[in-house]
Amino acid sequence: MVYDILIVGAGTSGMACAITAAERGLKVGVLEKADYVGGAMHWSGGHMSAGGTHLQKEKGIEDSPEKHLADIYRINNKSGDLDLIEKAVYEAPKTIQWLDDIGMEWAPECPRIIYGHVAYDTPRTIYGPEKAMSIYKVLLPLWEKYVASGNIDIYFEHSFTGLGKTGERYDTVVCDTPSGEQNHEGKNIIITTGGYGSNPAYFQEKHGDIPLVSSCYPTATADGHMVVEKHGAQFRMSDFHLPSLGGMEEEAGSGRVDFNKAWAMVLTSVYRQPRDIYVNAHGKRFIREDEVSPETRELTTMKQPDWCFWVVFDEKALTSNDHNGNHNPIVIGWTVEQIKEEAKKNRALMMADTIEELAGKTGLPADNLRNTIEQYNTMVETKYDPDFGREFLEDSIQEAPFYALKVHASVLVTFGGIKVNKDLQILDTEGEPMEGLYGAGEFLGLGATSGSSFCSGMAITPALGFGRILGRTL
Repeated sequence: MVYDILIVGAGTSGMACAITAAERGLKVGVLEKADYVGGAMHWSGGHMSAGGTHLQKEKGIEDSPEKHLADIYRINNKSGDLDLIEKAVYEAPKTIQWLDDIGMEWAPECPRIIYGHVAYDTPRTIYGPEKAMSIYKVLLPLWEKYVASGNIDIYFEHSFTGLGKTGERYDTVVCDTPSGEQNHEGKNIIITTGGYGSNPAYFQEKHGDIPLVSSCYPTATADGHMVVEKHGAQFRMSDFHLPSLGGMEEEAGSGRVDFNKAWAMVLTSVYRQPRDIYVNAHGKRFIREDEVSPETRELTTMKQPDWCFWVVFDEKALTSNDHNGNHNPIVIGWTVEQIKEEAKKNRALMMADTIEELAGKTGLPADNLRNTIEQYNTMVETKYDPDFGREFLEDSIQEAPFYALKVHASVLVTFGGIKVNKDLQILDTEGEPMEGLYGAGEFLGLGATSGSSFCSGMAITPALGFGRILGRTL
């Protein structure tokens, strides 16, 4: 069988591509190393963005792709692959309309402005009530329809290991399977194997000796990158790497955190004013804890030892409500009882009756930690922070027990990726198309579609959009 389109990876981009191609009557083969489809949609927060959607118009929000594009360039200083960013932005409203047409349910608060990244100036971030699973749930019936009709053939437990070509055109994908090596042929081969945040060795190869504490999907192991690079593909934009703050390493030294399970609200002070202080490995404050900008927080944390810090607070801070009467603990979605139970385990979160005991458990210098807390308590009394200019100074740290939560600058998505041209053809190190090979999704790297900053929705939306473009044009 020679497929019209042969897709490697049945995740966000791969499913969208396969469905769109099948709608045209093409014969599609999909190779997936797991035993299920959906990839990181089972994991992701599912944030999308688009300018000029019907969802915005229904709420009286004026927007357009042109405004969206200008806003992205404001946030990322016009970095990244400008051709791909423009392509993604102008495709985005069509992608959202397509999802709406096939029954996507939208969270009622959307469109909205998200402050966990540098914020857009217009509400244009949208998502479903079940995060990315809302997308998966509307794609799956179409996927199953075309699998049943024979338009899509899906091969599970097929790990991508090689490529073959006839003449100058790549037309064969080599896979390891439980029954041995298998080859599959396609007129066009599309690589949508995701990122590389769950492959520490590859990450270090591309980024050098910087910390990797990952919340990336477990199958994001650079399979596609390694194969196409062996054939001369060009890797780029690892220098745009930017972590996200909040990861709690429940198993010390594992290098793994889970955004959906245990994440600290330290992205910004918009959602939670700090009733605590942040100290680095020296037991000293290094930033104003009420800093609004996520990027300022991220870049400042990257200057600290091991790209991590401790959030230090007391019992009153844990149990108090904010000025609106809401309880908003440091760990997203956790109750006071959950935090106390976790603190007893002395893993990422620790509890002690004295500051000295807390220093011993955390490994922080006791004298420095005590002095830092005393200086902070004086700032609360005087309502003045001479060191960093913190303005929210409402809660001193005095009431035992005392708590310390270790927070890592963590990887949610990888910025580096394989270079493609504006037609999504994979390029070699000379900048020439590798005939027959195309790429989409996180395989291209967030740096390509978002630049040097996190721009809300510029991961999943381009993944869906580029998959659909390839599915309807090849």
